[in-house]
Amino acid sequence: MKTTSKISKITLIVSKVIEVIHWIGVVAMAAFFVCTFAFKDVINEILFTEEMPLDVYGFEITSVSSDGLLNMSALRIFIVVAFITLGLMAMTFRNVYLIVKKSKNSTPFQKDNVRMLKEIGIFSISTPILGLIASIIVRLVINVDYVEASVNMNGFIMGILILCLTQFFARGVELEEEVDGLV
Repeated sequence: MKTTSKISKITLIVSKVIEVIHWIGVVAMAAFFVCTFAFKDVINEILFTEEMPLDVYGFEITSVSSDGLLNMSALRIFIVVAFITLGLMAMTFRNVYLIVKKSKNSTPFQKDNVRMLKEIGIFSISTPILGLIASIIVRLVINVDYVEASVNMNGFIMGILILCLTQFFARGVELEEEVDGLV
């Protein structure tokens, strides 16, 4: 039992720290987006390299425009995707924190836990779908010769697994309600 308690404490701490880091990333992406309009030349000087890859949770974009400078449209699309993705991941870790906290002195088979677990699955599936949509937008908005975008679909697979796991937790809630009704 002490091992479970230690794991729960560690999970509470780590999930909260990761959540906060992701929210800081969301704020940073919002500020960076504004800076792409206000300080375009400075950003181009600081960030530009021949093939600068940008990556956030499997959505990767490499962009150099025809004039040899950083493509600001591609950078802005990446920032918007990063903003949304980091927000989804922050909410995922918030839910992990809340599930562990609610289950600390009680059963994990609670309706709120099932809902939050389902949300984690939806957030996991949303991340690669968002990247795929952004990849299509990038190819439509920007010349394909100057932009390379790729998407990692691992989040989709993980989301489906989590949604399947949610069904077992939902069944656990039903069984506990039946047992409580008998007692």
